Amino acid sequence: MIIAYYYPPNGTVAFLRNYHIVKYLKPYFKKINIITLKNIPLPLKDKIDIDSDKIHRVFNFDYRNMLNFLSGKKDIRKKANEYTNKKRVRYTRSFLDNFPFNTIFGEGGVIYIITATIKGISLIKKNKVSHIYSSYRPVSDHIIAYNLKLFFPDLIWIADFRDPPIQKKVLIPVLKRLQSWFLKKLLSKPDIITSVSDGVTKSLRAFAPQTITFRNGIYNLFEINKPRFNKFTISYTGSLYLNNQNPKPLFDALNSLLVQGKIHENSIQIIYAGKDSGIWTKFMTHDNIKKISIIKHEISLKESIELQHRSHINLLLTWSKENKTGILTGKFFEYLSTGNPVLTIITGKKDTEIENFFTYYNCGKIFYPQDTEKLEQYIYKYYRQWQIKRQLDFKSNEKLLKKLQWENQIKKLVYLL
Repeated sequence: MIIAYYYPPNGTVAFLRNYHIVKYLKPYFKKINIITLKNIPLPLKDKIDIDSDKIHRVFNFDYRNMLNFLSGKKDIRKKANEYTNKKRVRYTRSFLDNFPFNTIFGEGGVIYIITATIKGISLIKKNKVSHIYSSYRPVSDHIIAYNLKLFFPDLIWIADFRDPPIQKKVLIPVLKRLQSWFLKKLLSKPDIITSVSDGVTKSLRAFAPQTITFRNGIYNLFEINKPRFNKFTISYTGSLYLNNQNPKPLFDALNSLLVQGKIHENSIQIIYAGKDSGIWTKFMTHDNIKKISIIKHEISLKESIELQHRSHINLLLTWSKENKTGILTGKFFEYLSTGNPVLTIITGKKDTEIENFFTYYNCGKIFYPQDTEKLEQYIYKYYRQWQIKRQLDFKSNEKLLKKLQWENQIKKLVYLL
């Protein structure tokens, strides 16, 4: 049985991990029941095939539903974009991410926890459920699973983490202590604890030494038939976090190449598609970059993947901090399916986990903000190849990447069960 706040048609990229785990676990279980939301705050723009007869929707009301109500049923994604990086909103999120506020007002909220627990008890008795899986975020999914484990101690519980559950900077110290106590209590019950990266695993082992890394997988949800763009194209799709992701080194490198006349503005374009165009444009301080830039705002998942496939280089922006390393976003695994080089800029400290990953799979190149000259050389190399041949001399290690496809990744989870 899967407990998933994020599951189609509740749509952010967070749903993809849960969706693929369900999809590829099916051959190993007679039936998989999914408990998820009834009141969906973030509906998907794409239609995703799901077994609706095995989905059990329970009542919920959290801060997202409240925002939806207050905004008059308008798209709350757009409204949220206007406030995401405002100081008072960051303070509010700090409370919502910590115990006890996350259990009452956070994603899911207390109503979801109660209704999902009741539904879970019923399903376990009726279907003789042997395993339960829950994934953070939100913590409410883990609380539901914790409750069910109390009622049915013989259940095998897999607790998954897509993010570290404790942020280093917590505004009120007592909240951090309270959150640590809560996590130790919560993580005393799972039989298996998994995380999306070695960095998250490391942060969890302070509370649960048995935590293991179980990465996302490569997937192909849609068939893409359109050819590549006529112009040499670098694209970025997805969200931006103002203090963590920084495209400016790329803009500086491109501007330098344009000023030198090594590349021509009528033959190159850089495309941003996502909800944070306001943040993206803040970094565009060069007129040359403004001339070659295209902003697509928020598009559907299918359109996003199509854009990635039609580009020549996919841009990944990530970050590395003392308590948060190895951050390979779900978007990165979409990039891998394109076969394009992934140009990665890491803001912060040296990240050996990501560097080792890129070296092993030969999927692109990593740069840090100070590497503007190396960035110039990298971009110019592929631009010249495209200029001469209309294609790039790039080949990732397909044999190794095949092991990262979801149907192969899931075998690692099944082995643990």
